[in-house]
Amino acid sequence: MTNALLKTLFSYAFRPFFLLTAGYAVLMIAGWGLHQGGVLAWSDSLPAHVRHGHEMLFGYAGGAIAGFLLTAVATWTNRPAISGPALIGLCVIWIIARLAAFIPHDSGLVLWGVASIVFWAGLSALMTREVIAVHNTRNYKVLALLLAIMATEAEFFGSVPDDLALLETCLRTGLFLVIGMISLIGGRIIPAFTQNWLKLNRPQIATQLPAFGRFDLASVVITTAFAVGFIVWPTFRLTGWLGILAAGAQCLRLARWRGWLAWQEPLLWVLHVGYAWIPIGFGLLGVSILGTPSLFDAGIHALTYGAIGTLILGVAARVALGHTGRALQAFASMKIAFGLMTLGTLLRLLAPLGNGFITASILTWMGSYLIFLVQYTPILLAPRVRS
Repeated sequence: MTNALLKTLFSYAFRPFFLLTAGYAVLMIAGWGLHQGGVLAWSDSLPAHVRHGHEMLFGYAGGAIAGFLLTAVATWTNRPAISGPALIGLCVIWIIARLAAFIPHDSGLVLWGVASIVFWAGLSALMTREVIAVHNTRNYKVLALLLAIMATEAEFFGSVPDDLALLETCLRTGLFLVIGMISLIGGRIIPAFTQNWLKLNRPQIATQLPAFGRFDLASVVITTAFAVGFIVWPTFRLTGWLGILAAGAQCLRLARWRGWLAWQEPLLWVLHVGYAWIPIGFGLLGVSILGTPSLFDAGIHALTYGAIGTLILGVAARVALGHTGRALQAFASMKIAFGLMTLGTLLRLLAPLGNGFITASILTWMGSYLIFLVQYTPILLAPRVRS
């Protein structure tokens, strides 16, 4: 790899981390599918579902969070983008953690834990430095979420491999911290992107999408209450009712962004569809707690495969175009990728009907991210287009 290529790759965090995240999305789910089929044996130091859950939340989603936040913070603070050695170091630590996750014996667990915690500590430190430098108080909430994720990682690896109940509590905590990050950032960018597109493409529609207000604050409070209940008291009926209430609040919040007006632009509707899986997941989890436990798995995967998977794919596709100077128009191949991701989520939710649905959902997930890699690798490795 030439010096010029390296300089381009590590000029902005979205470039290496979106490539790493997409690649890991394919490899991790392929490995999980082979394990489920009895072809590939994972280390038995941890239950397979715990290892899978951790790597999809703290590994795959963690890499995407790093790529987005370290890119966005330059805009938030009007400071130079984090690049060069600091970015390279963070990427290397992330890679070490992902490789160590599958090294057998105690040495692998130690390296996995240390690298994972150091990654979140490094990301938190870089974000804190940038945000505090300009007293960007609006994004202190982002710092709080990052520190909470780091603390959850420390608790997780402090419990490995002895306390399965605590490990699963950490996974539930990690899930809702990632969903909290999505709710916070998505609540900013989805209505803003939609508003900007409507002004340019449908100016005849005189609409002003609502800014964050009392209703949004109420939905955050309700969602937080459900999150706490789900993490600490996942079987209480009150938690189930909070899930139903949070689903309704998030559904109304999404409706206020009027995504149907931008159905012509895939780079927008994919964000609205991705966010829609949050209230669906909350609703399914709430109903499962209230007496239909068979829906629990569907609720988890509506949030993970549906919301997290779709929004990471959609945001990466849009950010990569905007920050490389390209037009914000979806490639034909990405329309297929977005469709596959949506279909895959539906298939995964139908998994209780037969293993064939799980296999199909694995293939659609892999297909979505393989399309992204084929379409976007040249873009992410190329210099910014001069306008």
